[in-house]
Amino acid sequence: MSAVLAGINIAGGIFLWKLTGRTLAQIETAITLAAFVTVLTGAPQIAFLCLGWYARYREFENSLKGKALSAYLQRYWSKRLIQALVAERAVPDISDGLFPSDERWREAADQRLELCDRLFARIYHEQYGLPAFVPPFVIMLCVVYAAAALVGCNYDFGQSDIAAERTGVYGITQQVLVASFGGALMFVVSDSVLSIRRRALNVSDVYWYALRVFLATPLAMVMGGTDGAGAALVFALGTFPVEALLKIVRRFGFPQLTPFEKAENPPDKLLSLTGVTIPIVSVFESEGINSVEQVASADPVILSIRTGFPFRFTLRLCSQAIVRRHFGESAASLIPVGLVDVVPIWLLMKAEDGETSANMPKIDDSGSVLEDAANRLLPDDPPQQRMAVVKMKFRQIAAEEFTVMLARITPLDPSL
Repeated sequence: MSAVLAGINIAGGIFLWKLTGRTLAQIETAITLAAFVTVLTGAPQIAFLCLGWYARYREFENSLKGKALSAYLQRYWSKRLIQALVAERAVPDISDGLFPSDERWREAADQRLELCDRLFARIYHEQYGLPAFVPPFVIMLCVVYAAAALVGCNYDFGQSDIAAERTGVYGITQQVLVASFGGALMFVVSDSVLSIRRRALNVSDVYWYALRVFLATPLAMVMGGTDGAGAALVFALGTFPVEALLKIVRRFGFPQLTPFEKAENPPDKLLSLTGVTIPIVSVFESEGINSVEQVASADPVILSIRTGFPFRFTLRLCSQAIVRRHFGESAASLIPVGLVDVVPIWLLMKAEDGETSANMPKIDDSGSVLEDAANRLLPDDPPQQRMAVVKMKFRQIAAEEFTVMLARITPLDPSL
């Protein structure tokens, strides 16, 4: 990555020298500014890919291990897991009658844990590996270098009235051009540093950064004007992320929802999940996730990567979403008794069935706990009916593959 950064600066300087036909002394400002800006934007990302990326990977490795990893692969990557087992000759070929419903491959996966480790590493690198960062990183540096060189070539220290002087870029003044590029650079650097600090920098983020810098000049053309107010406006808009600018465009281009439409199609509020705040909802929405059902069915590893949230926090949100999918808004009534997550429900049903283990916490009088939960969830139904319904729902939750996976992660593993 460092070689790419140096190569872009060298190649960019030569290209700029040949393109403009000026001497090196005349384009010294542009080359210096472009070099400084590319280092400013590229250095934090290089540091992340050298250190932070591995820390993020270890977070998943430390949480998903052993049979918990096997359960995860069985739930979200069953076909890849079956293919890997067949390739390793751990199970018969699919042509011999092996199907996803066959228990043989599940038993083999629980026994071949080293194969699960290798498969997870391969999948993770495909989804979020270091090679995937190379194309957007190169594109971003090229765009940033070109934008900085454009600003540098249109800035002349020898003029008496620098700010009001029009440039060769569609008549934009130097003041507006510098303000627009400065706002975009401020967003790119600050957002990348914040993402790196949270160990949440994604490949898509780097593409967004390149697009944001690329849009700095068109934004100056549309909104800039020729005075100080125009410069202030484009600088402020430059600090907005791309999705915020798209929302502004959509407000002008599409009609707003009427009260009737809002009443007929109420939103599925993610705020109903415990621990979710408005900023967290905005992160989910930026990733195209705006319903509890989407959280319940999402791959927690991919969801954690895309949002940047800690893996354990993402698991807890997915766990709550599954319970809420079964009980709707009434699931909030289970918070005081601690049954809003799938693992406590799994433990309760194990205790109800008389299954115990040294690692399982003791539950006294599971029948009374079930009765209390039934009274909270279905207070208007007959006692016998509500007990039967709640037991059925709890058993469905306990039987889900995500629940089995989560039960193998927490709290049963004493090493975590």
